[in-house]
Amino acid sequence: MKRADFEQLFLQVPQLADKAPADFSITPLPGYTNRNYRLFNRHHDWVLRVPRSATGQFIDRVAEAANQDMACDLELAPRPVWRDVSGLSLTPTLVASRSATTADLAEASTLRAIIDALGKLHRSGIRFQGSVRLGQLLERYYSLLSGEQRRKFRRRMDSAQQLLPLLLDRDAAYVPSHNDLVLENLLVQRKRVWLIDWEFSAMASPYWDLATICNAANFDDRQSRQLLNAYCAGAEVMEESLLFDYRNLLQLLSDCWMAALVN
Repeated sequence: MKRADFEQLFLQVPQLADKAPADFSITPLPGYTNRNYRLFNRHHDWVLRVPRSATGQFIDRVAEAANQDMACDLELAPRPVWRDVSGLSLTPTLVASRSATTADLAEASTLRAIIDALGKLHRSGIRFQGSVRLGQLLERYYSLLSGEQRRKFRRRMDSAQQLLPLLLDRDAAYVPSHNDLVLENLLVQRKRVWLIDWEFSAMASPYWDLATICNAANFDDRQSRQLLNAYCAGAEVMEESLLFDYRNLLQLLSDCWMAALVN
């Protein structure tokens, strides 16, 4: 991002309006739907999140803010010091934190921390704004693709449309869910895990978050089963076959979303 762009952004954020980009060491951070930057100096350590313009097609920023606040109350997410309705936000940096890796998810204590965080969210009894219907969301993302892209995904979409009615008959429970637990949205900080970027959060099947983690970590069947068993310990038993179906459907959803984002 150019210096002039940062200067304009600083004017939009009250905490930055009387400062200049030159006052900070600015480091780009990972992100797909947003451009993220760490702003660091002797007095401040913040993350500036700048939403990409295309995300307006996908994200309800009002719902995101409300759901993130509830997650903050559960101490699962860092609380922004400022944000606006476009998704531009300023949040304190989680010092000594880093994005999770596939190696982290193969390590028992980190995986346990992730499972505990999910259980705390899913079983909290809170009600997030919005709910997701996987079939409707797939159709929406598919409709945003070019004709050539649709032809590429058509066979997978046909298979998904045959599977979805059967899946929904077996999975009616909805819980407050993050819905985008890719590795970049799992921050490891010493012995705890934070969940960040609540843009797609809503009421959803608990399988959604579990399947996303399995896909992000490229778990095999044995590892997926271990994750599901650990999540269900002391709680209601869940179906391994449903987790497998969600993994396939959410991979298709992710592929369509990525294609639509760059379309």
